[in-house]
Amino acid sequence: MDRYRYNCNYCGTEYTPKRRFKQKYCSNSCRVNAFTQRKKAKNNLPDIKKDKTPITKDKMSWSGVGNAAAGTLATNLVTSMFTKEENKPATKGDIQKLLNNGFSKMVLIKNLPPRIDGTRAYFDTLKQVLIYK
Repeated sequence: MDRYRYNCNYCGTEYTPKRRFKQKYCSNSCRVNAFTQRKKAKNNLPDIKKDKTPITKDKMSWSGVGNAAAGTLATNLVTSMFTKEENKPATKGDIQKLLNNGFSKMVLIKNLPPRIDGTRAYFDTLKQVLIYK
């Protein structure tokens, strides 16, 4: 066993080795950290532990809220200006207006034969009644 004191190859502290001519580091943690450092240097990866920049949270300001609202308003305005009327989505009011104006869809019933006078059977989807036309 050596009686001399050596300097750790990673952290530089003095230590008395427990194994003769084999031990280069003062502890297992220094040995592992040195290996990690060599591995990162080999791969050219940035060292995350050395970068101690604090993480800051962005604060909300009234000017930011105003800018977001103005941007949303401008986007909606431009979208409504350049969208054709037939491509715009229907609203509840549009559907109510259609229903109040007597809009009904007549569906031909194919499995009923026509009457003697030649009229065919239709089903009114709004009123849910059978009508001959």
